[in-house]
Amino acid sequence: MKVFDAVANAFVKEGTSTLFGLLGDGQLSWWSAIAKHPGIRIVDAREEGAGLAMAEGWAKATGKTGVCSVTHGPGLARLSLSLIAARRSRTPIVVHTSKTSFNNEHAVQFLNQDLFVSGTEAGYIEVMTPGFAEEAVRQAFYRARLESRPIVLCIPLDIQGKDCDSDGDEYRPSATMFSGQQRIRPDLDRLHAAVDIIAGSKKPVVVLGRGAMEPQARQAADRLAARIGALIATTLLARGVLAECEYHAGVSGTLSTRAAMQFFAEADCVIAIGAGLNDRTIQGGYLYPNARIVHIDVAPHIMMGNERSADCYVQGDAATTTQEIDEILAQKGVAGQGFRTDAVRNVLRHADRDPAEFEIEPGTIDPREVVRVIDDKLPSSVGLVIGSAHNFSFPVWHMKKPRGLQVCVNAFTGVGQLLANAIGVGVAVNEPIVAIDGDGSALQNIQELDTAARLGIKMLYVIMNDEAYGAEYHKLKAKNRDGNLSVVRTPDLGAVGRAFGCRGRLARTLEEVAAGIEEFLAGDGPMVLDVRVSRNVISIPYRRVHFGQDV
Repeated sequence: MKVFDAVANAFVKEGTSTLFGLLGDGQLSWWSAIAKHPGIRIVDAREEGAGLAMAEGWAKATGKTGVCSVTHGPGLARLSLSLIAARRSRTPIVVHTSKTSFNNEHAVQFLNQDLFVSGTEAGYIEVMTPGFAEEAVRQAFYRARLESRPIVLCIPLDIQGKDCDSDGDEYRPSATMFSGQQRIRPDLDRLHAAVDIIAGSKKPVVVLGRGAMEPQARQAADRLAARIGALIATTLLARGVLAECEYHAGVSGTLSTRAAMQFFAEADCVIAIGAGLNDRTIQGGYLYPNARIVHIDVAPHIMMGNERSADCYVQGDAATTTQEIDEILAQKGVAGQGFRTDAVRNVLRHADRDPAEFEIEPGTIDPREVVRVIDDKLPSSVGLVIGSAHNFSFPVWHMKKPRGLQVCVNAFTGVGQLLANAIGVGVAVNEPIVAIDGDGSALQNIQELDTAARLGIKMLYVIMNDEAYGAEYHKLKAKNRDGNLSVVRTPDLGAVGRAFGCRGRLARTLEEVAAGIEEFLAGDGPMVLDVRVSRNVISIPYRRVHFGQDV
């Protein structure tokens, strides 16, 4: 069997069902081989980095290892931003690529690929002999899952066409070596120390992170919070978990409402479940000034964002540990009202309101009202994908409807990454989604609207278009500099979407936004909604961080 056939077979045995990427000289044989396998879906991106970002979105939505393939040299080089972003989001992906001929550093497409990939913090495996090819695939998938990061697998051109000693049937996939994270039972002494802290608290808060998003962990956290009368908050990545609870206080940190911050200041205990409690989540340690911290995570230990350790750190599986704590509290007869009063519930119900008034330029809309209309018009079954920079604060703050799927693209940067991530999510779930982006970000990968159209993904791509790089605009203004330096006029992006085969329209009023959403829901495939928003409206997080306003 040729190496390229053996490697293609190994990818299939590893469970590959969807391949994202862009075809080039280095993968012709392998790409042809894997395409022959039934059940393999190949998604052709228009740019290599976007292909990897699609694999990242797919992996986030499915919980499986994403797969991407690009050619060597310049193809691999275009992955730089997406590799770093996937590494920072701790997303397992295997990237298949090749390499120019051995000992030919004068080749036009030569690149020191090992050094390049190392600089992105991803892993790198190169096949030097035909006999190592299958083992390299197994190692790549194993390490991607174990290390929660992209692994670049290089099969050089010199090796691909050689014979290897394999018939394909005997390949042993990495799942036989690593079946996934085991449920770690907590140490009994640590467990009782945590119970003592929680039992003695009067105003507890439960903070849920990405490690607490699975159904069993959610249910255990919900029961615990109800028993002790705790508020529920989340990290940004876990936004929306248990959002249906009346005592859900939203995202913990800079994105917290003023009312939530006031409650957090009163808290005497924080139970963090599967949350790193980084600097943004606890605002450098200022957000919960009077609280003792119980920190639950599968890692042996985590230093919080204030460079301190929790009062009680418990290494254990989120669901198992939380359930055991709840059971011990029940045995001890511990229960409390805590924050769960009518007064607190009423405050939280209206906590996201922003009374600030701004001059809205003619032909534009208040972005706060735009996202409220989106939230109101789209059913809870429509998943949400959001990015970073200034515009993402508005959906985080003002979209409150519980949604089964929420993906945040901001581990390194969401700028230029959101559209491709959203396409990967759409391919994975095969259900309607809404992706909310900014105009500067959208134009960095606008060509992938063609990919969305070819795939027929039912995606509403909302571009919050202030015709500027909004984050830079407000940061310049905050420093008394000329914000217009960041202004870049844009064409009608709804028309651009139509040119790529999507539906599309431009909206300058809330009525036009609502009509666009209704058109999206009534039809099929992707739709671009270019919403012209006022750049005078400053989000609450930006007013806090950059303008020093206590809001």
